[in-house]
Amino acid sequence: MYKESSQSLPAQWLTTTNEVSGKLSQTLSPALHQLGQPVNLRRARNLTVVLMVGWLLYSLARIVWALVVPAEEVASVVPVVNPVVQQTRSAGPAEVDIEAMRGWHLFGEAGVEETPVPEVVIAEANVSERDGIEKGARETRLQLKLRGVVASTEDGFGHAIIEHRNKQAVYAIDDKLPVSSRVTLAKVMPHQVVLDNAGTYELLVLFEETELDAQASASAQPRNVRRAAPAAQVDKREDATATELARGYRQRLYQNPQSLAEVVNVAAVRNDGDLQGYRISPGKDKDQFAQLGFKSGDLVTSVNGIALDDPSNTMRLYQTLRTASEAVFELQRGDQQVSLTVSLGEEQAQ
Repeated sequence: MYKESSQSLPAQWLTTTNEVSGKLSQTLSPALHQLGQPVNLRRARNLTVVLMVGWLLYSLARIVWALVVPAEEVASVVPVVNPVVQQTRSAGPAEVDIEAMRGWHLFGEAGVEETPVPEVVIAEANVSERDGIEKGARETRLQLKLRGVVASTEDGFGHAIIEHRNKQAVYAIDDKLPVSSRVTLAKVMPHQVVLDNAGTYELLVLFEETELDAQASASAQPRNVRRAAPAAQVDKREDATATELARGYRQRLYQNPQSLAEVVNVAAVRNDGDLQGYRISPGKDKDQFAQLGFKSGDLVTSVNGIALDDPSNTMRLYQTLRTASEAVFELQRGDQQVSLTVSLGEEQAQ
């Protein structure tokens, strides 16, 4: 009996479904037929257009309302998510415990004797750390040539004209030399300088024999013969260009002596071991060298009456040119004596 009832359920469900579908078809067929008429289609289309226009007008009204209505009114309408809560301040500042601060003894305790601080005796440093460094120093083997010095015999300070690979430059104390970054000029003396070669002191002697010295000595004549010949006078004091150049060179001498190596090359000349003077030749700017009245190969024997045959006169000449208004160079130009005078201007060198 149970099997028969279970088999009859699908048949009944199918029957019921067919009846419902038939009724729906009978009900919707007239409506769909009426809707399919051209008049009804035009009405449906017009209704759809009206609804879309109404929706667009509503949206536009909301946008205009959001732009026109002030922000304060909108803020009053929109609820605040996290409102700011102001906290009330305390009634008054915290009290300071004066008695506790007194117990700290910030400025020392009254009535207590201070512990005496032992005096530290500092040994006075040597006035000059360069005193005596030349003692026991050997002559250097570096490829350097000392061409001239402006030395102070008291403290070892001064400047030295040192040549390396046919290039001359002026160096002061503690300047690094071009042979190595660990070689510096330690002390300047009238006849030699002391080099600090990585902690070892070495001597560089003035007037070392070179090929240039040999050529100069061969062409040099005894002093008495040179002085007997009349000297030709070359006066550049009225030459404004020469005066301006000489004034600039004097300022460079006291402000940046090393820059003079770009203007003139200097080599010491001696005869039978005696110093005769300094032979000069132009540096990078040959026109300025000639504008001052010099010629390549001139031998300068004295300046402003100070003979250059004594190395100790270099400091005296250095001090004299500081305030001199003109410079008089006594030159040996080949077989002729030349006296060249150049104005240094009225301005005193700083």
